[in-house]
Amino acid sequence: MTESFEGKADVIIVGGGSAGVSSAVAASRSGCSVILVERYGFLGGTAAASMVGPMATFHTKSGKQIIGGIPEEIVLALIKNGGSPGFVKDTIGVCSYYVPFEPEILKLVLLTTAKKSGVKLLFHGWVYEVIQKKNKILGLKVITKGGPLILKGKIFIDASGDGDIASLCGVPFSLGDQNGLPQPMTLIFKLKQVNQKEITEYMLSHPEEFHPETLFNELANSSHIGVSGFFSLWKKGEQTGETHIPRDRLLFFSGVEPGEMMVNTTRIIHKNPINPWDLSEAEIEGREQLLSLLQFLKKRIPGFQNCVLAQAAAQVGIRESRRIHGEYTLTEKDVLKGSKFKNAIARGAYPIDIHDPSGKKIVLKQIGGDGYYEIPYPCLIPLKISNLLITGRCLSAAHEALGSCRIQATAMASGQAAGTAAALCIKEKRETREIKIQTIQRKLREAGAVI
Repeated sequence: MTESFEGKADVIIVGGGSAGVSSAVAASRSGCSVILVERYGFLGGTAAASMVGPMATFHTKSGKQIIGGIPEEIVLALIKNGGSPGFVKDTIGVCSYYVPFEPEILKLVLLTTAKKSGVKLLFHGWVYEVIQKKNKILGLKVITKGGPLILKGKIFIDASGDGDIASLCGVPFSLGDQNGLPQPMTLIFKLKQVNQKEITEYMLSHPEEFHPETLFNELANSSHIGVSGFFSLWKKGEQTGETHIPRDRLLFFSGVEPGEMMVNTTRIIHKNPINPWDLSEAEIEGREQLLSLLQFLKKRIPGFQNCVLAQAAAQVGIRESRRIHGEYTLTEKDVLKGSKFKNAIARGAYPIDIHDPSGKKIVLKQIGGDGYYEIPYPCLIPLKISNLLITGRCLSAAHEALGSCRIQATAMASGQAAGTAAALCIKEKRETREIKIQTIQRKLREAGAVI
């Protein structure tokens, strides 16, 4: 096969999800030509294709805002276009606020934001090879509907979520916990005609059935709720054989419109998301679990008797795959201590959230200190390659730390930082390691980021 098409830009970004769009917008607004490669025909990544929501979290548990800039701009655009009620109280009590959103509106908001910022979009493209000379990327080979295509650039950003580009370059990576098992995958789906009032009435009369930090005093007056529990009803379903999902509770959140619920309860364990056969089996298992779960909800759970399946995600949601090795690795201790860094480029405030890779439990560990930690710039710089940055879910972090920094708001913040740094590399004709951190931080603050 010969490459029949070619494209060229200052910055080439792979992955049009939360981190990739933020990277592309930041780099383009900084004066660079940018090509963003996305495998689907829309932007949004996990948030859109996998319907993973709500977005969390822009605030510490005490309510201090720690993420602004492009991520906040996207939230405001969602609100303006009827795609989100904005920041709502987390009634589960895991964080302070989160952002419910309609995935279809998110696709439109991200597309509009990218286009207005001057980003050139390549949809339905999948990178299969890197053109490389020693420690420098010269270009990417992309398979498209029209055949192979070569993209040439100066700085490259891996926002694929799975670290695809860094891996193709031979950068080392880790996968999963100490046993090599990644967090489980989940197929999320949306239900309509759910009676939220019945759910809250049951919760208020059976508080022992739910996550211990649930804000019961907020439930009655909340238009949007999050629910983690129904423990005894779930256990009864296991005993009767009605449910076969390896987890210990139901988890769901109100959608944007009244009567909608986004159900985050399926769980596919012992599957490697970068193994094509495992990923295929996960997609099959997720939809099989969806069917049995829907029947269980209608039969056993108050408020769901008349529910209707409105939409299932286009693909399973992936919590963890490759974690690329960078110049610095964010650790569990960094997150839990609320560590701060002189070379910080983003903040995170979501607790460490580990879905047991081989069992039913969920482990939550809250952040200490003043409720947030910082991500240093070296977490975005992969080993070995001089003109590549990594951002989003595949940045350099330990398994436990990724349980926090994989969250969408934090991914968008690290994405804005990567795009900003890439633009400075172009302007100053420097490698990624050579840019002064003070310059990156100043540019981020000027663009509204909280650093």
